[in-house]
Amino acid sequence: MKLLALDIDDTLVMTGKLPSERLKKAVRLAEDHGVTIVLATGRGFLGTQKIRESLSAYGPLIHYGGAVVSDGRTGEHLYVNYLRPEDVVTAIAVADSFGIHAQIYEEDTVVFRQENAFTKQYTGILNLPFIVDPHLLYRPLDNIPKVLYAVDPAKETELFKEIRALLPKHLSVLCSKPGFIEIGSISSTKGSALEKVAAMLGIARKDVTAIGDNTLDLDMIEWAGTGVCVANANALVKEKADLIIGSCENDGVAEYLESIFA
Repeated sequence: MKLLALDIDDTLVMTGKLPSERLKKAVRLAEDHGVTIVLATGRGFLGTQKIRESLSAYGPLIHYGGAVVSDGRTGEHLYVNYLRPEDVVTAIAVADSFGIHAQIYEEDTVVFRQENAFTKQYTGILNLPFIVDPHLLYRPLDNIPKVLYAVDPAKETELFKEIRALLPKHLSVLCSKPGFIEIGSISSTKGSALEKVAAMLGIARKDVTAIGDNTLDLDMIEWAGTGVCVANANALVKEKADLIIGSCENDGVAEYLESIFA
């Protein structure tokens, strides 16, 4: 293992939580053995700040589900693949047809048409700036990495199929956690971004390990030389992973790293 790509939510930490002391030590142990840590997340740069600082993980950062790769210290973009403006409009229109909340991202600022319980919780937990704009679709839409839908987790499976059928095939429709459906470019995934990061660092695919929990992580887990998922992972991810480790709640990532490097 020379490069370790780690999803954050429900893989490293439960939502709203920070890494445990055990996890911090395990990550440092891996780094002491020459492993480059790459956080790979649906969050933006600011939304990962507390996790990066807690773990002292300042390698390349894959964020917005693979649409952006940044320098983990400075935030300088190393790679971007934004949605086309017309695709943002289409994604918002599909959300409207189902009556579900949709939001876009302008760098680290979340933009939505009206506040609700979801937006208050989401921006509060991640401490993100936000803009309420009833005329969202009249804003410049050239640099939007993804559109996020917030849906009832109990209806997610049914909605996912219907949404996938309505959106064009060049857009990806993936879940990052229960109730979160993420719309991005089919060519900007965590897997494609991880391949670019490995090439930047001169690390072979066979020496890359990736750990995640949901379908947003799936192609990253499949691309890596060793694909790993936590015990609380989506059933499809479990089916595709090379290895299933302990759950996020039980510090499965820490236990896995200890088993290798301790």
